Amino acid sequence: MPEEDLETVQRELTGTRAERDALRRELGDLRAWLCIELGIGRAEPSRHESTDLGVATDAEIVGEVRRLRDELARCTSAEETDDRRWSGIDVLIMDGRRIHAVQAVRTEFGTSLQLAVELLSERYTRLRRRYPDRFGESADTYWDGFRSF
Repeated sequence: MPEEDLETVQRELTGTRAERDALRRELGDLRAWLCIELGIGRAEPSRHESTDLGVATDAEIVGEVRRLRDELARCTSAEETDDRRWSGIDVLIMDGRRIHAVQAVRTEFGTSLQLAVELLSERYTRLRRRYPDRFGESADTYWDGFRSF
């Protein structure tokens, strides 16, 4: 192989190694950032790898992401279940049928009268923010004559 070809191959090899090393550094940074954000890490590297202390393996990172995804799915399904429980009550609230809404809250959630009124008030506030145009009464008059106890 001529001397010039050998130098060209060595330059290309050096460039390729530099790109590979830069990519490894970026991946190492990404792993470290993910570990920080996910709140995971390892006390010490395994004896078969040269890993920085505190940086989890790819499998550990992916495992934590899966755990968080599953937890989010459970929370989301719980919120959907809660929304289904409130859907009929929401209609009563937005129609201004407060007494019926209190009765429905007590029936659905098995609460005391006072807690039902508190839950109704919290739900009203949430619905008023979320759907301000869907109410039959204005916010100024909604509770008139109702909160006397």
